[in-house]
Amino acid sequence: MYTVTRQHQWPSGDYVVEVSAGSLDYSNPDALVAKFAHLGEFVTFTSPVQAVEAAIAICEAWRADGCPDAQIGHGATGGMTMPFDPCTYEEARAWAAKREATLPRCDRCGELLPDKGHYTVRELDEQRFCREFCAEEAAYDQFSEKEKLDMEEEK
Repeated sequence: MYTVTRQHQWPSGDYVVEVSAGSLDYSNPDALVAKFAHLGEFVTFTSPVQAVEAAIAICEAWRADGCPDAQIGHGATGGMTMPFDPCTYEEARAWAAKREATLPRCDRCGELLPDKGHYTVRELDEQRFCREFCAEEAAYDQFSEKEKLDMEEEK
């Protein structure tokens, strides 16, 4: 999961929209109060690509609102204070795409799996599913196929 916050970094004083790996507990402590919540500020995303796009939108809005030096950055604090180095939009998008390509996906629909709470079905070789609906559909397909094969064998 990835959390987007606006930061007034210490000790540099830089203004950075940060994409932090992890929940809000893993973002840096210098977060400003949410001003652009409608754009994704203080939102936790499963997709790093969505988080970076939200960060870019927030950065542009922040610049238009009177902070022309606002930048974006990404990283992981590990729960400590660790200001992120600013990067370009292109660099952030490339990082997000590369990171998203490595994340686990639902064996049924291909959506990203949530960090916690995905579904597994023992009878389906421990496949992982993003939600109960996908697990049920996969089980239905598997058992329907087995019934068809059993019926063909009986003929």
